[in-house]
Amino acid sequence: MAREVTCRDAGYDCDFVIRSENEDELIKFVQEHAKQTHDADMSSADIRNAWKTV
Repeated sequence: MAREVTCRDAGYDCDFVIRSENEDELIKFVQEHAKQTHDADMSSADIRNAWKTV
């Protein structure tokens, strides 16, 4: 089952969307994007609470 995270769902005016079946990979990419693009730190728990199952 794939997981999806979008910045817009988190309240950012950003078109970033990531979808992956690998939870560790998804968390890593979301954390990198959040830091580099939004200067925000996201914990693994934050990301797990934000993703949708697709």
